[in-house]
Amino acid sequence: MALTETRLSDSVSTFTHGGETLLESYGSNATVFFGKGAVVVVDPFVAPRQAAALGARIAERTVDPVTHVVLTHHHTDHALGASWFAALGADVVAHVEAGRRMALEHPGLVAERRRDPSLAGLFDAAEAYVPGRLVAAGLAFEAGGIRFDAFHPGHAHTPGDLCVYTPGLGVLVAGDLVSTGYHPNLEDADVAGWQAALEELRGIPFWTLVPGHGPPGGREAVEDQLAWFEGASRAVREAVEFGLDPVAALKAAFPDRRLAAVLPDAARRLAPA
Repeated sequence: MALTETRLSDSVSTFTHGGETLLESYGSNATVFFGKGAVVVVDPFVAPRQAAALGARIAERTVDPVTHVVLTHHHTDHALGASWFAALGADVVAHVEAGRRMALEHPGLVAERRRDPSLAGLFDAAEAYVPGRLVAAGLAFEAGGIRFDAFHPGHAHTPGDLCVYTPGLGVLVAGDLVSTGYHPNLEDADVAGWQAALEELRGIPFWTLVPGHGPPGGREAVEDQLAWFEGASRAVREAVEFGLDPVAALKAAFPDRRLAAVLPDAARRLAPA
């Protein structure tokens, strides 16, 4: 579970455990913005223990405090580590719907994982947590001389998505609206809303995109995600038409993508009405 850093610039790094298991936070990305006198974190992993390891890596670079944490949605692999930074005084920002789902779902998930001997060590210090600042349309703020625009693209990956754009740096943190090298998780998705949100991202003048899972890229990442929806919808439709297994069809259509565990939900959401 080594934490790998990718430096996008002097001001921006992404961190990941890689992999595709819960112990590896399903390969989710944490993005860190190093400003002058302040640090901002987006999506601090699946548990406080992993958030603490991220905090230690940040401390190797700067003595500046983490003043803000932004959560792109409520899924634990992006959100549950936030409580560690909140205890140190960070202002944690999430969409109101993400906050509602965190309050509803996280207590049971934490309890379930503590009962699993293979997960107990990671989650023994975890507690359900609801962010202190919940927003509806989004939030624009400045920290460390960097302007942040956290905006709600509508119900896409989840009802409570936020994306984070830094116009001065040209960086867009898309959360799970975009995955590179990983299958997207459609369990809480509005597929039409997701595709509309990707069209909205096309109109933002970013240069660098940080996906929820997988390596950062450029503007092509949005096009690749749109292409996944087109290809996946076709694969499921044809599988249903010919009486074949749609999950197997998705695996065959995208053999190099990780996180096949999410494909049953994808097949269900993409099935013809």
